[in-house]
Amino acid sequence: MQSKTLIVLLMVTMAVATESPVLQQLRNKLAQNDNYNSQLVELLELSLAGGQLDKVFELLQKMVDDLTGQINAANLDHASRMAAFESSIEQLEANLASLSSEVQSNNRKIGDITQAISTLTSTSVAVKKQLETINQREEQIRDNRQREVQALETKQSAGAKILAALEDIHDRLVKAVLSNTGSFLEESEKQEMIKQVKKELGRTHPLALLLEFSSKFDEATAKRAIELIEQIIASIKEGQVNRESNQTAVEENFNSLVNEVTVVRDKLQQDNQKTTSALKNKQNDLKITQRRNKQLQQNEANTQQLLETTRVQKDLYDSNFRSNASKREGQLNSLKTALQILRDNEQALKK
Repeated sequence: MQSKTLIVLLMVTMAVATESPVLQQLRNKLAQNDNYNSQLVELLELSLAGGQLDKVFELLQKMVDDLTGQINAANLDHASRMAAFESSIEQLEANLASLSSEVQSNNRKIGDITQAISTLTSTSVAVKKQLETINQREEQIRDNRQREVQALETKQSAGAKILAALEDIHDRLVKAVLSNTGSFLEESEKQEMIKQVKKELGRTHPLALLLEFSSKFDEATAKRAIELIEQIIASIKEGQVNRESNQTAVEENFNSLVNEVTVVRDKLQQDNQKTTSALKNKQNDLKITQRRNKQLQQNEANTQQLLETTRVQKDLYDSNFRSNASKREGQLNSLKTALQILRDNEQALKK
C-alpha cells in the first residue's frame, strides 16, 4: 500500500523532475544491478523532483518499519517452524532407535525360540524312541511269560500223562503181586507194559531197561519195578507241586516287571505330552514373533524414510527462508540507505 502511495506521489511530481547531486549519490549507492534498487532510485528521483520531500520521508520510514516487521515476523515463524522440524526429527530419531532396538530384541528372541524348538524336537524324538523301546520291552516280557505258561502247561500235561500211565502200570503190578498166582504176567502183558514205559519215559529209562532185560519177570522183579515206579511217581508229583509253587513267584515277578514298564511308560507319555505341548507353543510363539518382527522392520523402514524426508524438507525450507531473508535484508538496507542519504541532504534538497 505504501509503495502504491509513493508511486502516485512520484507520478504527480515527475513533470518537474530535475537532476541533482543527491540523486546522483543515490544512483551510485543503490542502482548497481539490483532491480529493486533501480526502481527505488527512479521513484525517488521522480518524487524529489516534485518537491514532496516530507511525504517521501514519511513513506520511506513506513516502508522501513513495515519491512522490518515482516522480517521480524518471518524470523519468528522460521524459528518456530525450525523448532517444529527439530522436534519432529528428534521424535523420529527416538522412534527409529526404539524400533531398531526392538527389532534386535525380536531377532534375539527368534534365535532363542528357534534354539528351544530344536532342543524340544530332539527331546521329542528321544522320548518317542524311549516309548517305542519300553513298548517293545513290555511286549517281550508278555511274550516270555506266555511262553513260560505254555511250557508249564506242556510239562504239567506231559507229567500228568506219564503219571497216569505209571499209576496204571503200578496198579497192575501191585495187583499181580498180591494175586500171587505163580504164573504172574503173560508175555503179551509184559511187552505192553514195556512199550508203554518206553513211550512215556524213553527207551533208556531204568524202568524200561529193568522190565525189558529181566531174565524172568517174576514177583521180585515186579516188586523192584513197583518200587522204582513209586519213586518216579513221587518225583513227578513233587516236580508238579514245585512248578505250581514256583508259578506264584514267577507271576509276581512278571507283574512287577509289567508294573515297572507301565510306570516308566506313563512317565514317558507325560513327558511326551509336555514336550509336544511346549513344542507347539514355541512354534506358535515363533510365528507370532516373526510376524511382529516383519511389522517392526516395515515400521523401521517407514520411519527411516519419513526421517529422511523431514530432514530434506527442513533443509529446503531453511534454504528458501535464507534466500528470501537475504532479499528482504537487501531491500531493507536499500530503504535505510535511501532514507539516510535523503536526511543527510535534506537542506540541499529543500533549496
